[in-house]
Amino acid sequence: MSRRKARKPRRSRPVGKVMVRIETAPDVSVQVTLPDVTADDYREAQERAQAGEYAAPAVWRLISALHAAVHPDGAAPLDRSLWGTADFLKALVYLGLVDEGEWSAADDAALAELLGSGEAVDDVR
Repeated sequence: MSRRKARKPRRSRPVGKVMVRIETAPDVSVQVTLPDVTADDYREAQERAQAGEYAAPAVWRLISALHAAVHPDGAAPLDRSLWGTADFLKALVYLGLVDEGEWSAADDAALAELLGSGEAVDDVR
């Protein structure tokens, strides 16, 4: 009879947690875990943001999760009505939902909102 040494179970990351890396300064970043956010939640928020729906409920859920992760001591809840277009776009970059420096549908939607047309702008040139 052979004896096999029992293997220790692999340590795995908890299911339902997404980690984002936030750049705090050039070449300096911090990794933040978003509790209760799944990879599917993240993908949905990313799709909405890249489609120009930067204030979609799926995106707000990730922003709220980031806020909860950064302020675990129970800071005052975020008030969505106080958020402007620039705030949402900055949060999208922080969360990695859109790439900074590349023009996206979210930027297109934000520009249309700022211009007051309510419609996406096809060409800005």
